[in-house]
Amino acid sequence: MIIRKLVLHNFGIYAGTNEFIFDGNKNVVLIGGMNGRGKTTILEAVLLALYGRNSFSYTESKFQSYSRYLDSYVNKADKTFLSYVMLNFEMDGSDYIVKRSWEGSKRKINDGIEVWQDSKPNEFLTENWVMFMENLLPSGLSNFFFFDGEKIAELAADSTDEKLKDSIKSLLGIEVLESLERDLAKLLRKSGKDKDKVFKEEVSFELKKAKEDAEQQLRDLDDKIQKLEDELIIADKKIEQARIEYTSKGGDIFEKKEEYYKKRTELSVKQSQQKEQLLDTAASELPLVLVRELLEDMKSSVEMERESRENSVALKKIQEFYSSYKNDNQSEELANFIQYMTDITKKSDNDVIYNLSDSSWLQLVQLCEGRLDKKIVDTNHLFEVRDETQQEIESTDSLLSVEIDEEKIGKIYKKIIKLEHDKSKKEVELDECRRERPHLNNAQIKANTEFNRYVEGMLKKLETSDDYDRIVKYSHLATSVLSEYKVKLQEKKIGKLADAMTQCYKKLANKKGMIVRIEMDPVSLDLKYLNDKEEEIPKERLSAGEKQLMVVSLLWALAICSNRKLPVIIDTPLSRLDSKHRMALIKTYFPNASDQTIVLSTDSEIYGKYYKALKKNVGNEYTLDYNDETRSTTIQTGYRWEEEQ
Repeated sequence: MIIRKLVLHNFGIYAGTNEFIFDGNKNVVLIGGMNGRGKTTILEAVLLALYGRNSFSYTESKFQSYSRYLDSYVNKADKTFLSYVMLNFEMDGSDYIVKRSWEGSKRKINDGIEVWQDSKPNEFLTENWVMFMENLLPSGLSNFFFFDGEKIAELAADSTDEKLKDSIKSLLGIEVLESLERDLAKLLRKSGKDKDKVFKEEVSFELKKAKEDAEQQLRDLDDKIQKLEDELIIADKKIEQARIEYTSKGGDIFEKKEEYYKKRTELSVKQSQQKEQLLDTAASELPLVLVRELLEDMKSSVEMERESRENSVALKKIQEFYSSYKNDNQSEELANFIQYMTDITKKSDNDVIYNLSDSSWLQLVQLCEGRLDKKIVDTNHLFEVRDETQQEIESTDSLLSVEIDEEKIGKIYKKIIKLEHDKSKKEVELDECRRERPHLNNAQIKANTEFNRYVEGMLKKLETSDDYDRIVKYSHLATSVLSEYKVKLQEKKIGKLADAMTQCYKKLANKKGMIVRIEMDPVSLDLKYLNDKEEEIPKERLSAGEKQLMVVSLLWALAICSNRKLPVIIDTPLSRLDSKHRMALIKTYFPNASDQTIVLSTDSEIYGKYYKALKKNVGNEYTLDYNDETRSTTIQTGYRWEEEQ
């Protein structure tokens, strides 16, 4: 699948009709935008067009109904209340267009879908689009191809992510076996009363109780984990609200008040120095600017005086030479010339006014030919610097003049400290629960296995002529076989996935000798990192960047093992990575993640050297521009942050 066009009409922050056209001959598409300018909206639009109410963007959202979810994306700027997203993509030699639209003015909002294949409306695909997409890319696997960089960071911090494990099972086909296990369990529960009568005496009470206790302990722990996660979300919101209140009451200003006083003193000193500089400038040659024309006239006059003086010197020398010359030669014409020069020189001597020395003349020339101009420029610069300092003083004074209720600020600050302390305690408790879960899960599997083995042995002793007996016998046998087969199947497929993940990680990692092999537990699906001595490296020893690379490697490996030729869309992928890990993704992952990789970046992620490293693989570039007046985003061709910030 290659996406060729995405159209957003009155969708989210995009007012009116907005189009992204992907027609480049290289596989990377780069879209840049500041936070809150509509990058994530692009990812959600693609998911909504393809999956509708099955989109994980909706299922993982805070909205309790699909109607409210759709309504949240209606941009009401043009008062039509009509929104739609339209996706055009190529696949297997055919061209597909899917359009999902809805009207926000209705009480209950439902979306309508239209599908075209090769420019013709296709009723079958329109009516069966959900089935078509589940066959092409099951919604449970879509987060391997369309994902958020922040989600990568969360997965990296979390030692056990059950949703990711469920997705892995979906990729490997394990969910089919688990679905069959659930169906068998329903069949057994349906005839539970009869089963209790038949096995009342035979079934081992201890094994049954151990099985039920293990299952209950695991359920209780999962409930506790979910409760703690929900409480942490609420705690984050309370802390955020308290910090907003703290800032609005002047908390930030209160914390920096001493700093502002110090800055005000420094600015006063700076302002005094600038006044001294201006006074020094005024006491120099600057006032001569007022008589600039007089100086120019003076320069012309002095030039004439200097010329006259030079003529007098020349005449004196000529007369000396002539006195010695005329003793031997008589020339009336030469005598007349000398007399002519004498008359002119006497006339010029009468016009002497200034009679400047050579140093005074040099200063006059410098003033007229640039020194005064430079002094004007320097003075104007001093005035600009003085005005800037005055603005800083006024700004600092306005901050210092804010009235702050220190007692109220102190109470809010204590409240924030307490909230953060309570949150830390819950995080510690949650970490302990997550570390405990694999042990309880293994205990539950062990108890189930022992119980099923006992039941299997017991069933061999029972008569199987009765229909119910056969149902119970073979249901338990099937459950036992399925449990073992699931582990064997996971072992076989997990090995390929772990090998693919190892290769992907080695392509990305800087410290290639630290981890030489990655293994995945066939039962719990937990990852193990091994060095060249086959020693396990604890996840805690990995840096935050290395943990994120692990998650990217897993997503990359899952996409490879799925054997699906689909585009990859990555939202804000680099925000928490250092420069080395960031360059590894840019040079290695983005160009090779898929036949089409759409990267949604902020100005602090891909710029300068990172942009230059990615540029050779980029086919299309866009920048998202936000208008404060219309409160909407428009799409501009080209990428704005090519240079270092």
